[in-house]
Amino acid sequence: MKKFDLVVDGSPCSLRIGRDSCEIDGRRSATSIRRIGPDSYSVIVDGNQHTVVVNRSGPESYEAHVSGAALAIEIRDPRRLASQAAGSAAGGSRAVRTPMPGRVLSVRVSVGDEVSTEQGLLVVEAMKMQNELRAPCAGRVTAVNVSAGDSVASGDTLVVVE
Repeated sequence: MKKFDLVVDGSPCSLRIGRDSCEIDGRRSATSIRRIGPDSYSVIVDGNQHTVVVNRSGPESYEAHVSGAALAIEIRDPRRLASQAAGSAAGGSRAVRTPMPGRVLSVRVSVGDEVSTEQGLLVVEAMKMQNELRAPCAGRVTAVNVSAGDSVASGDTLVVVE
């Protein structure tokens, strides 16, 4: 099994991935993962199918979209952690990206708005489904790059929260 130490939306997590199972924080599940596109995967966990779209947002950080919900994921490499500066800022800006091509149906925030974690920011229609994209963290909206009716490509930055 491959082992990864992760931080998912600010919470530490241990992930072990094997041929037909995965273990998250010691809880094992039957798993099947199949790539279905350049950044998308079909993931079956204990018989439940999920489409997961993953976008790289930094050298060891990703944004995963699962059923319309965005998760910020950071891979924690112990070798790199030892070399990082102890006083690095915990905050920073977080981009909200679209998981797949679609059309913006509504934008619920403006630049300068204060938002809370998981607050709905906008709705994107993709593959005849409406997906509400939510704030990855509490903060202030510093950029809104789309308007209702705009077409968007997979991975486009729609809103930035700082």
